[in-house]
Amino acid sequence: MYQLLIVDDQPDLVEDLATMLPWESIGIGSVYQAGSGAEALGIMKETPIDIVISDIRMPGISGLDLIETIRSRWSHVKCILLSGYNDFEYAQRALKSQASDYLLKPVEDEDLLQAVRSAIAALENRWLEVSSHQNAVATLKDNLPIVRGHLLGDLLSGRRYSGTEWEKKLGMLELGVRTESPMSMMLLRMEDYFVSQSETDHSLFEYAITNIAEEIFSDAFKLWYMRDDYGYCVFLIFPKEGDKLDLLAIEQKMSHLQHYVKLYLKGTVSLAASRGVRFPDDIASVYEDLLGSFRQRIGGERDFFYTLEEGHAASEASSLSQLYQPPLLHHLLEAGQWDMADDKLLAIFAELEQKWGDSHEHILETYFSIISSLSYSIHKNKLWLADIMGQEFNQLLNGPHFHTIRQLQAWTTEIVGSFRSSISGRAQDSRSGIIQKVQEYASSNLDTASLQTIAEHVYLNPSYLSKVYKLETGEGISDYLSRLKMEKAAHMLRSSPNKIYEIAAMVGYQKTSYFIKVFKERYGVTPQEFKDS
Repeated sequence: MYQLLIVDDQPDLVEDLATMLPWESIGIGSVYQAGSGAEALGIMKETPIDIVISDIRMPGISGLDLIETIRSRWSHVKCILLSGYNDFEYAQRALKSQASDYLLKPVEDEDLLQAVRSAIAALENRWLEVSSHQNAVATLKDNLPIVRGHLLGDLLSGRRYSGTEWEKKLGMLELGVRTESPMSMMLLRMEDYFVSQSETDHSLFEYAITNIAEEIFSDAFKLWYMRDDYGYCVFLIFPKEGDKLDLLAIEQKMSHLQHYVKLYLKGTVSLAASRGVRFPDDIASVYEDLLGSFRQRIGGERDFFYTLEEGHAASEASSLSQLYQPPLLHHLLEAGQWDMADDKLLAIFAELEQKWGDSHEHILETYFSIISSLSYSIHKNKLWLADIMGQEFNQLLNGPHFHTIRQLQAWTTEIVGSFRSSISGRAQDSRSGIIQKVQEYASSNLDTASLQTIAEHVYLNPSYLSKVYKLETGEGISDYLSRLKMEKAAHMLRSSPNKIYEIAAMVGYQKTSYFIKVFKERYGVTPQEFKDS
């Protein structure tokens, strides 16, 4: 649903247009009101508006000035101008400002609705064009290296895709590889002279090194590369179509790469390459193996290269991959994505059971990772770990007391459940507090209350406030204000000697005729008839 903003220095007219026309029937979900150009710009800074209907002649910022400002800041917004002056100069300037429509007052309801329908159609066409397949493909081609780098980063961190998803992504990125393709991975570390360069020069040298690598490997291999979080250049090396992966040839080319980098760029690099593996399933595990080997086998040596031998890690310990693969547990807990957090924990414990069921060290690793995620997320949400854990917190201070995976899993389930309940209860209390503030303000300031003034009072975005209020009460704020005004008016008509126009002003209607119209629609009689009865 689209969002509409109506701007006019006549509040009765604005309210009439906002509340009396069937906006929802043409695709408008929310209607915002502003009494000046300045107020309109304030609303637009906080709320995504799609269409603006504005009067031309207003004090301060005129309607023409307003749409010119909108055009410069929010070029996608469609603007409709209303004018009581059949003046060619106004129309000419409106056209220059690319107004969607220009209507003369008094405007018929159907003419205004049709103008908004046309604006919606234009918006739909624009966004369809922006998101069209052709444009998406063109943009993708322009940014292929960046997109490839992001995808490789996902792979290194352990992200998985289905076979169909993979084939689609690989086709779009024009890599020329398929799932189950044989490959080797190579890590490259820039050293000495390169390290002392500025960030800009370092990036230029990195670019030059990857170009040299492309040149050296291109006769027999295809490369896919990126820079990882540790500063290594990570290369995936694939044989050309139909060829087998020649590990000896890869070693020879690694030696050539070191030689030419030193010869032409005057710096050294160290390299580590993996055995042959399968794409993409083995990428995350072989990356971890290479990182470990780089630290243990190469360490602080310079101008060194090493090839990971077959089956070298069969008897070595390794960490639990599910603990460190995105999405990370603390991100899910912090964001309140409870179902995804449950799935993540199930995957963690399944891996622990399957691979390290008899390893107390891995139970400890899992425990410390989970308690770290919980501590971070609980504190990030302004809560205390001791309040969430209760008596369990005292045991925590004495260290873990788990001997089996099931004990750890049961403990984790209980603590996460307690955290979830606490967050849900606090959110409910927070929303209830907002509703109370809204209703207190509205009843005390009925003559001036509007969605905008209430939002400012409670320091919330109008769009967010509107959704929260509707979620909690089942009634929109505009409907609530209208009902409150009518109820107060009815009470005053019964119990006070005030005139009709005085009561109208006291409940926020400057135009008595409009008040009479709204009152009769609600109660079936005019205010005077109601008073007389």
